Amino acid sequence: MQLTPSMYRAITVVALPLASLYLMWRSRRQPAYKKFWDERFAWGTFPPRTSRPRVWVHAVSLGETNAARPLIEMMLKRWPEIDVLLTHMTPTGREAGKKIVMALGPERIRQCYLPYDAPYAVEKFFRQTRPTMGVIMETEVWPNLMREAKRLDIPMVLANARESAKSQREAQKFHLVMRPAFESFSAVLAQSEEDKVRLESLGAQNVKVCGSVKFDIKPNLSQSAAAKSWRKTIGRPVLTIASTRRGEEARFARAFVAKRDKLGNALLLVVPRHPERFDEVAQVFSEAGLKVCRRSSVLSPREVPADADVLLGDSMGEMSFYCALGAMTVMGGSFGDYGSQNVIEPAMAGTPVVVGPSIFNFEKIIRDGLKAGAMVQSASADEALEQCSRWIDEPAELEAAARNATVFAEEWSGATARMMKVLEDLWQTARKRESRMS
Repeated sequence: MQLTPSMYRAITVVALPLASLYLMWRSRRQPAYKKFWDERFAWGTFPPRTSRPRVWVHAVSLGETNAARPLIEMMLKRWPEIDVLLTHMTPTGREAGKKIVMALGPERIRQCYLPYDAPYAVEKFFRQTRPTMGVIMETEVWPNLMREAKRLDIPMVLANARESAKSQREAQKFHLVMRPAFESFSAVLAQSEEDKVRLESLGAQNVKVCGSVKFDIKPNLSQSAAAKSWRKTIGRPVLTIASTRRGEEARFARAFVAKRDKLGNALLLVVPRHPERFDEVAQVFSEAGLKVCRRSSVLSPREVPADADVLLGDSMGEMSFYCALGAMTVMGGSFGDYGSQNVIEPAMAGTPVVVGPSIFNFEKIIRDGLKAGAMVQSASADEALEQCSRWIDEPAELEAAARNATVFAEEWSGATARMMKVLEDLWQTARKRESRMS
């Protein structure tokens, strides 16, 4: 039996108690999940709209929030009359959003969580926030939310949109619910031609390929400079394993122990994807017989023990530092069935990237990076560290791959400007609609 829109609406209400249990479970490891339940369940009030026209930007978690920054920055410059409502679904996304608010102006950006996709909750959200236009980053498509936006005639844009083959198959299983949601977008700004084809197969219309705004995110220059100073003082090859997911750390711990002779005195910099796993990851490497020191307790490079095997990146907001500290980066999420994490940040830092077999989240970008010589694909953690040992032994080869990574990142930039051309037309239309209704 196919899931119908009416069945879906009923399920979203019935499932709310399960959502509260999920939040409690997540809060055991990440206490921030206990906060702002009034927003998640639409029990309280959302940031009311001022006299300014409002653009609502939804960025579910950390990666989407960081990707939204160049777009929000350009909106605020191009449209001085607006304010922005920035919403999230995770504490890490909200924390990253807070930094955007402070950097770009708290008087023009408000924050809250987007409520769960229950009909009463999304109706209250729109009634109280009253956005002129909505921009959803990357993949977050909620049927009840899109249905209510369409009823209110609020133009919605799916920006920096990506759709893996896996996600496409999942959405097609529930086409009676998902197709109307995709059809409700006024425009879809896809990262690649492959994403465009998949999104159109799900019902998306007015799909334009703009590239990824993540190539327009500028590295934090002070962090990059600090990392270069650290690398010089440490005096050892630093090998970064970035954004690791559960199960991957154990593989790399075993591989590192097995290849210690080939890797010489290399320092393994491990940056877990989720902060609630910092202690767990430290334990994984310690139990493998490796000496671990933590960034949170090391304030200068001279404090890194000479006999340390692993530097654990257990701080938030320092990804520019971590990407620049390593001479090479192995990308987490690609050595488990996670589809890879963001390969763009290390490429922008000028470090070549090793990816594993699972790349569905960034498939087009990674395929192009492989062709450009900016990335290398390995079948396992052992092979990935073998590649790193080759780069350590062949500095000229490493330097060439680093140059390729820098050029590759530069060639992919400009997506924000391309997206703004589309958004500009929709914004003018939305403002005219609002003027007629007022």
